[in-house]
Amino acid sequence: MKKILLSIFAIVAIVISTQAQWIEQNSNLADSRGIDYMSAVDASVVWAAAYDGTTPANSCRDYTKTIDGGTTWVAGTVTTATGTTGLKFAMIEAVDANKAWAPMFRASGSKPMGIYATTDGGTTWAKQETAPFTNSASFPNCLHFWDANTGWCMGDPISGKFEMYTTTDGGTTWTAVPGANSPTPLSGEWGIVGYKSVVGDIVWFGTNLGRIYKSVDKGLNWTVASCTPFEGIYIKPFFKDETTGLIMDLDATSGSPGRLAKTSDGGATFTEVIQTGNVFNNDMAFIPGSESTWVRTGADAASGLAGVTYSFDDGETWIDMAATIGLQFLATDFIDDSTGWAGAFANSGAGGMYKFDGNLVAPVPDFEASDTAIVLGGQVTFTNLSSPGTTSFQWTFEGGIPATSTAENPPAITYNNSGAFNVTLKATNEWGDMTLVKTDYIYVGGTGINDLSQASVKVYPNPVVDQLNIESSVNIQEIRIINLVGQAVLIQNSDANIMTINTSDLKSGIYNLKLKMADGYINKKIVVN
Repeated sequence: MKKILLSIFAIVAIVISTQAQWIEQNSNLADSRGIDYMSAVDASVVWAAAYDGTTPANSCRDYTKTIDGGTTWVAGTVTTATGTTGLKFAMIEAVDANKAWAPMFRASGSKPMGIYATTDGGTTWAKQETAPFTNSASFPNCLHFWDANTGWCMGDPISGKFEMYTTTDGGTTWTAVPGANSPTPLSGEWGIVGYKSVVGDIVWFGTNLGRIYKSVDKGLNWTVASCTPFEGIYIKPFFKDETTGLIMDLDATSGSPGRLAKTSDGGATFTEVIQTGNVFNNDMAFIPGSESTWVRTGADAASGLAGVTYSFDDGETWIDMAATIGLQFLATDFIDDSTGWAGAFANSGAGGMYKFDGNLVAPVPDFEASDTAIVLGGQVTFTNLSSPGTTSFQWTFEGGIPATSTAENPPAITYNNSGAFNVTLKATNEWGDMTLVKTDYIYVGGTGINDLSQASVKVYPNPVVDQLNIESSVNIQEIRIINLVGQAVLIQNSDANIMTINTSDLKSGIYNLKLKMADGYINKKIVVN
C-alpha cells in the first residue's frame, strides 16, 4: 500500500543548540515534484524517486540522480517498451551509478506494475518479468540489494502469504519465497511501500497493523512480532545495528504520527520512546558510524513547524536545525556525520534537494584525575580527554579550590575538607553542549597524612591480562576497579591481605584501583591488556 507523506557512576546530560549547514541543490525535477524516496550509495552517487505533489496526487515516474555529490543532478523518467502509464514509484534502490531498481505500482486500474531495472544509469529501463506481481491484490512494496546480484523484494499478501522473491543474478531471475517460510498475515494486513530497514543480512519490514516482519537470511525465512505500543497502525522500522532500532508511527489517522518505539533485541519487544522536541514524521535516518545520532525530516502535527531535527540519544531528545525550520523536507539519507541529503519540492524548475555539509558530532566530555584519593589539603590535577572539536569547557569542583574553571586543563585543585566530592565537566561544540558528572570521584581523607592507609601494597602483574594479584601488609576491606569515566566496573568486599582478581571481562585500557583499608585508602593505576 502507498505510504502517506507527512556509588561511583557517570551522569551525562544533554543541552543542544545548533548551526545547520545545508546547501540547496537543483534536482532538475519539474515543478511540484517532491522527493519520495532516496538511495545514497556513497558520497558521490545518490538516486532519488519523485512523486507528484499536486492535489490530488497523480502518477509519477520521474527520478533524479547525481554522480558528483549533488553538484549536478540529472532527472529522468522510467519508460520501457511495455509501457508504464499510470505507474508510481514504491521506492528506488541503487548499488552504483549505473545499476538501480524501481518497484512500481499502479495509480488506478490495471497497469503493468512490477520491478523495473536499469544497468546504464537510467538511459533504459526494463521490467523484470520473473517477479510478476500480476495478482490484483498485490504489488511490489519494498526491495533491497546487497550487491549487484543478491536481492529481495516484497509485495502484499496473496493466497494467505506475503508475495516475496529473492534473486542471485540482479533480478534477471526472481525466485518465489515459499509460503511456508513466512508467518501468515493478519486479516486485512499488508505492507507499505518503502517501509523496510536492512542491517547486514537482516531485513525488517513494517505493516499497516503495527507488526514487524524479520528475516536474518536475506529474505528467505521470516518471523513476525507486534510492536505493542503501535498495534493496528502503519509503522516503519529504522535499525542502526542488528539489535537496536526505532519504529515510527507513520499512520496519519493515529492522531499522533511521529511517535517512536525502541527495540534493543532485534525487534522482538518494543518500548515507546518519550520524546522531547519537534516530532517530525516524514523520514528518518541513522548516521552511520555514530553511536546514537539520528536525523529526522518533515513536520510536527502539534507545533505546525517543518524542517530538520537531530538526536544524539537514540530519539529521546530532538533538536531543530534552526536554518531549516519553515522549509518542507521530505525523504532523507546519510552517508556519515558530514554528508547527507534531504529532499524537498522543486519550484520553478529549481531546488528540490538539500545537501548537508557539516560535522554532526556531539561533544563528548571526558577527563581523568592525577589521584582520586588524597589527604586533607592535598591537590589534584585534571586532564581533559574530551572529543576533538570541543570549543569550550566549564569545570565544577565540588569541595575544591578553585571551585570552577573554564580552562581546557584547569590548574591544580586543592581540597581542604574531608569527604567524597563530585567533579563536573560541560563541553561545548558548534552543536551545543553535553555534561559529564563523576559522582564521589575525589575522596579526601582526614586531618593528617596517616588518614591515608600506610599499608604496604604490591599489585602484579601490571599490565594485567586475566588475573591481578594484590598483596598487602594489612587486610583489605574493599576493592574497586574504576574506569576513566568514573564508573566502578568491579566492586568486591574482602577481609584478607592476599587477593586474586579476575580481570578477563574488562576491556583493554587504564583503570584506577582503589583499596579500602581500616585506616584509609590506597589508590593505584593498572593497565588491562
